[in-house]
Formats: sequence, structure tokens, C-alpha cells
Amino acid sequence: MSFPHPLVIFDLDGTLVDSAPDIAEAVNRTLTDWKLRNFDLDQITNWIGEGSRQLITYAMRAAGSEADIDEVMPGFLKHYGDTALDGQLYPGVAETLAALHAQGAKLAVCTNKPGQFVRPLLEARGVLQYFDGIVAGDTLPQRKPAPEPLWHLVEQFGAALKTCLMVGDSESDAVSAHNAGMPLVMVRYGYRKQYDLDAAGAVAVIDHFADLLTLP
Repeated sequence: MSFPHPLVIFDLDGTLVDSAPDIAEAVNRTLTDWKLRNFDLDQITNWIGEGSRQLITYAMRAAGSEADIDEVMPGFLKHYGDTALDGQLYPGVAETLAALHAQGAKLAVCTNKPGQFVRPLLEARGVLQYFDGIVAGDTLPQRKPAPEPLWHLVEQFGAALKTCLMVGDSESDAVSAHNAGMPLVMVRYGYRKQYDLDAAGAVAVIDHFADLLTLP
């Protein structure tokens, strides 16, 4: 039995890994360094998905600071590095990745997370060996929702675009897939914010990661 999609590309935060608590801790440590108010998990989760620089920009501005983000980033990245490996896989992720890999699918990650944190996190969670390619937020000049990160992976594996699959949880993932012309699956459990998953034009919206294995 082989999986019907030869290349499956996954978002990371909110799709494979529940990293919001760890990201929130890094954000609040940074705000504390600047003697600024902290925010709760729900608020910070709403800022996740557009890359670390935009994340800390949202937080600093919401706290009333006009500080130069270039000056803020080094401290934030240090705190991010201290917390980044704490994110936990969502239920069924490890087993499903193993099953997809066993069925011959090539697996890749496409994330806006800084590259220095991606492989160590996947390795810490015991799933790095299943991935054949990674595009992080600083791999290319473009990031999601631009299509280029997905095109880069498709070209890397010589796959046919329409036979590949993008799996994500957010509007950024959906727009990137549509811009790339790639079929899309959305997961309900991630960081969708107010995005209407059922109106995302996905071939499927799944409640559990393992539901991927039942796709036609």
C-alpha cells in the first residue's frame, strides 16, 4: 500500500507541534527584559504564524513600545532558543509520520520559524528522520504565504505539483498552498485564529492528525 500523494509538506507550529506555550514564554521574557507588560497565551497565540520578527513586533507594539525591533531580536532569539525545544507533538503525529514514511511518501516541513530551531526541535521530538526536506522562515527570500517555499520543495523532489499535499492549520498555510496551486489539508486543532477552515478550499479538514492516513 502506498500513500496517494508522493510529497506531503507540513507546517510546523500548530500542525505538528504545539509550541505556543514555549513561544509565549520567550515573548514574555523579552517583554520583561524591556520592562513591558506581559500577555496571556491566547493573545500571543494570535500573533503566531508570520515569523518571529513579526511576532515580537506585534508584542512590542501591543505593549506600547516603539523600540527598534533590530535591537529587540537578539534577546528574543536567545529566549526563543532557551524554550524552543519544549514544544510537544500533537497526538498521533509520530505514528502517522512513521506510517506515511513507510508507505513511501516523501515528507517535508515548510515553516516560518527561524531555521536554527527547526531541526533541533524535530530531533528532540524524535521525528527528524522522517523528513526529507525543510524550508524554514529564513531559507529563501520569501516566506509563507508566498508560494515560493512550496515550489522550492516540489522542485527539490521533482514532484508533480497537483499530486503533492500541503498540511497546515492557518490562513498563511492555506494562502501559500493556493498561491502555489497545491492541494491543501487543514487541521482543526491548531492556531487558526479567526480563520474559517471550512471555507479554505481544502480537499479535507481533519480533526486528528492520523486522519491523514484515510485520505483518498
